Amino acid sequence: MYLKSLALRGFKSFADSTRLDFEPGITVIVGPNGSGKSNIVDALTWSMGTRSAKDLRGGSMSDVIFAGAGSRKAMGRASVEITIDNSDDSLPIEFTEVTVGRAMFATGENAYTINDVECRQLDVAELLSDTGLGRETHTIVGQGRIDAVLNARPEERRAFIEEAAGILKHRRRKERALRKLGQMEGHLERLVDLLSEMRRQLRPLERQAEAAAKHRNLSDQLHAIRTDRGLRDLARLLDRWSTEQASRSASDQRLRELEETNATLKRDEQAIAQGLSELTPAVRLATETQFALANLVERSSGIVERIVERRNGLAEAAEEPVAGRDPEELRGEAQRDRGHLAEVAEHVTTTSGLLERARQHTRHAEQARRAHEQAAAAEARRRVEARERQIRWEGEIGGLRSSLAQASGEEGRLSIQLQAQQDRSDELEADVTAVQNEIQRLDAAVPDLSDHLRTMEERRARAQKAASDAAKEERELERRRASLEARADALFAASAEPSEGASVLAEAAEKGQVDGVLGPLAALLQVADGHAVAVSAALGPLADALVVAGRSAAESALGFVADREAGRTLLLVAGAPHNEPTDQPSLDAIGARPLAPMVDGDPGIRAAARRALAGVYVCDDLDTALRLADTKPELVFVTTDGQIAGARGHAGGGAVAHTAVLSRAAAEEAKQQADAVGAELRIVHRKVGDADRELEEVRQQLETAQAQMQESDAQITSAAERLGRLNKELFRCHRERDQVQKQHDQLVAQTKARQEKLDELEARGPEPYVPDPRFADEEGGGDVEAERLDDLLTEAREAEVQARLNHSTAEQEAGELRRRIAALEQEAQRVEAQLAERERRQKARLAAIARCDELEHVARAALARAEASRVEAAAERDRLEEARAEQQRRLGVARSKLAELAQQLESLRDSRHREDLIRQELSMQLDGVRSRLREIGIDDGEAALKERTADPEDDLLAGGEERDAELAEAEDDLARKIGLLGTVNPLALEEFHALQERHEFMTGQLEDLRTSKKDLMRVVEAVDDRIREVFAAAFADVAGHFEHIFPKLFPGGQGKLILTDPDDMLTTGVEVEARPPGKKVKRLSLLSGGERSLTALAVLFAIFAARPSPFYVLDEVEAALDDANLGRFLSVVEEFRGFSQWIIVSHQRRTMEIADTIYGVSMGSAGVSRVVSRKLDQSGLARTP
Repeated sequence: MYLKSLALRGFKSFADSTRLDFEPGITVIVGPNGSGKSNIVDALTWSMGTRSAKDLRGGSMSDVIFAGAGSRKAMGRASVEITIDNSDDSLPIEFTEVTVGRAMFATGENAYTINDVECRQLDVAELLSDTGLGRETHTIVGQGRIDAVLNARPEERRAFIEEAAGILKHRRRKERALRKLGQMEGHLERLVDLLSEMRRQLRPLERQAEAAAKHRNLSDQLHAIRTDRGLRDLARLLDRWSTEQASRSASDQRLRELEETNATLKRDEQAIAQGLSELTPAVRLATETQFALANLVERSSGIVERIVERRNGLAEAAEEPVAGRDPEELRGEAQRDRGHLAEVAEHVTTTSGLLERARQHTRHAEQARRAHEQAAAAEARRRVEARERQIRWEGEIGGLRSSLAQASGEEGRLSIQLQAQQDRSDELEADVTAVQNEIQRLDAAVPDLSDHLRTMEERRARAQKAASDAAKEERELERRRASLEARADALFAASAEPSEGASVLAEAAEKGQVDGVLGPLAALLQVADGHAVAVSAALGPLADALVVAGRSAAESALGFVADREAGRTLLLVAGAPHNEPTDQPSLDAIGARPLAPMVDGDPGIRAAARRALAGVYVCDDLDTALRLADTKPELVFVTTDGQIAGARGHAGGGAVAHTAVLSRAAAEEAKQQADAVGAELRIVHRKVGDADRELEEVRQQLETAQAQMQESDAQITSAAERLGRLNKELFRCHRERDQVQKQHDQLVAQTKARQEKLDELEARGPEPYVPDPRFADEEGGGDVEAERLDDLLTEAREAEVQARLNHSTAEQEAGELRRRIAALEQEAQRVEAQLAERERRQKARLAAIARCDELEHVARAALARAEASRVEAAAERDRLEEARAEQQRRLGVARSKLAELAQQLESLRDSRHREDLIRQELSMQLDGVRSRLREIGIDDGEAALKERTADPEDDLLAGGEERDAELAEAEDDLARKIGLLGTVNPLALEEFHALQERHEFMTGQLEDLRTSKKDLMRVVEAVDDRIREVFAAAFADVAGHFEHIFPKLFPGGQGKLILTDPDDMLTTGVEVEARPPGKKVKRLSLLSGGERSLTALAVLFAIFAARPSPFYVLDEVEAALDDANLGRFLSVVEEFRGFSQWIIVSHQRRTMEIADTIYGVSMGSAGVSRVVSRKLDQSGLARTP
């Protein structure tokens, strides 16, 4: 496993996309100060998940995004990707190559990816944790890391070893367990307090539960009586409804007949109107035709006059003369030019032959010169090839000698590597045995964890059932509240629904077509509690009236309704406040009180309503109302349930019609009931909350148990994976050892073969070169034959140029003669064409005169026909005017019959409207009874009535009014008994049982928490034991390697690591003792700067050797070392080359010399870092850019 590549974009000074490819071995990064070398180290640290801006040498995490420089703008995103070769399966992922990426945006958001798949920072940390990598890794030694090792306290120095040994994950596990313990203590205290409070509540709640049971029994009896009363009222109303339905069917039949007659008359009217509409265009067309023909007569007369004028103009026209020379003269001149052209053409032929001979002489000279050049070039190539053979022979000799020197050094290195592989194999076999023992210990603890998990799951099932029951009760109350709210909304809507006329009038008032309409009386009037039914009965139809501002507004509104035939509309005229009735006598002593004061509203509306209720008194029962009506016939008495008694008659025996006032009062009552159910719902909400919290507590405890089981599984899995990795590592170690042995054997064979080839080449020597005598003087700079051929070629080309010039002059003269002849011919043809055109125009003029004579005759005939058509069109127009008058008369008769039929239809509709009012009253009474039944839980009253009447033994409808009185008396008695019970908690029984169950559940929870606390304490103890064990082993390894490495950096010196408190392996610190050769001091503060740096490097190299990592990064750690110490440092790095990859940022030339690859970093004027790479061979010479 090794770091394969690093890609940066927008990270610090690397604004452009930059990629660095790494290979096993040593890579050195060089460059001037400030060029961005250390930014590469920061990129590696950042990509592995660090969250500390201090680790990245910045003030905040946003500093990693390129901030702009010079002409380059700031970027909004920084991204880094590292690619790791995982061909040895060191990472627990099924890929041979793993790419870990991190991006940060200007908004502060971070994004992590593994092989281009989005993931969490925790996923990256877990993937890298077992390889010694991660956000807190010790393998990246930055510029301040050396000082941190030197200046650290012993406890902080211990942390470096813990990081390398992988103890941090155990410490995090311990911290999580301790946090859970702290939370558990708080839960225990709350549980004890909660159980004490529950015990105080149980006894009072038990007494409430007994009262609730008695209340429920009486309520069931009251429900049965109210059901019987409701069903009896429903049966009587349904009988009346059937009678009204039959009457409505008869009126529907008569209405259909009248509507059919009306439809027939309308069709006749439409047919007559259609005929009339068809005649009107015909009359208009006849009139337009007459005028059009008159215009045609006038136009025909004008055409005749224009034809005569055209004929006279043609007769008077004259021809123009033709310009130009005589055609025969022009053709004679062209013939003379043709004779001269023949002489010039003969001269062109002569010059063409001379030009062709000159071209042949030139071609022969050129061919001779080219042949000479080719022979000279072939001789030059032979000389170059001979020189190349000599250079290749010398290079091959030098290469073989260099390879032999390199092979000698490589053979020694492979021998050292074989020994290191054997040591590593022994260490891995010991680690495999330790991990196998740990797996056996973890397997033994699994049964106890499984039993605890099953117990938690059973407790969760009980808590879920309690929460489900509470939620079910909550849904039932929500359903009841929604039903009551829907009833209230429907009643409010019913109270606001006006009649047809009132609807038309209200809509006109909204549009501004009618002034003074204030709105429905029910919406503008407030009625005292308990008097809505009485007020509705006393007002009668006025309860559905519209309120208008005054008499003029009422007249305007009624006129508007009448004009639109919108139906009958009731209006209540608002009056002045001083017009309220004030002289109503007091009858409180005899059981009656005025009804008018029971209504209120705006002063004008209140005055009008109270005038309508003047002389009306309200009584508590019908007997009182009847008695007072007999003694005071001038007054009207109404009961609170809507029964009316007075001199004009009595009304009662059923439910009051549902007027708007009554609907609004019922809506208010339904809203109050919904609010009451809402209060109950809030209580249940709290109950559901308690159940949910209890369930959440159980879930948390279950999650804790599951986490413990998962932690155990994870430990077993981790140990198994670690065992697998160790086995793979052991196998890989053996394989690498075999490969190194194979490489050693191959190297010996190759060295022998190269020596033999070197001897052969030295004995054979390079191939000799024999020059051509014809070109022996070329090296002196002369070629006589080439100069002679050049002179012949120059003479041939000059003769060719002169011949080409003579030929071109002759061709130009011939072309000029041809153009002159063509121009003369064209001029002769033009003059002849003009003469022919003059003759053609003379013939056309004579033909046009004849045509004008013919047209004059035709035009005069058309003028006569147009005059005759005009007379016929006038006669047709008169006939159509008479037919249209007859159709208009028939249309008037049809419309008169339609008006008579409309009056009959209006009368029938008024009758039907009255029937509708009766049906509406019955419907509202039925709705009231159904509402009463729904309030007691009977949603379908008709179905319940059908079920009761189907039973012959059920006497539901028997008894008449006497039975009604008995039921009413029994209902009052039960209501009184329920009232004597006082306030009863209806949920007491459920609350008592729920609280008792919860008390038992909480008691079990308390015991579970105490058990869990003990389990967590055992986990903490186990983690402490594991930390002691791992740290002790890691410290022993690091201390041993430190004692081995320190003398290499300080020949003759001694150094060791000491525990500050060996008896406490959990918190003990680590001290460093260093004694360079020739000094007796041990304290680090007394050492020189270079000695301190080497000592810190010895500590780090000891950690590296004890717990190896795939790669290490050093950032200018050798800057303070002199040449001698630098050599010792590099010798230690060379020892680590064989089993780890190294990336070193350095300015030291000697460090560059040991590199396999060098990356150079520079920064241009734009403030952007750029990278250039070189691969090196073993001699340090650049070989591949």
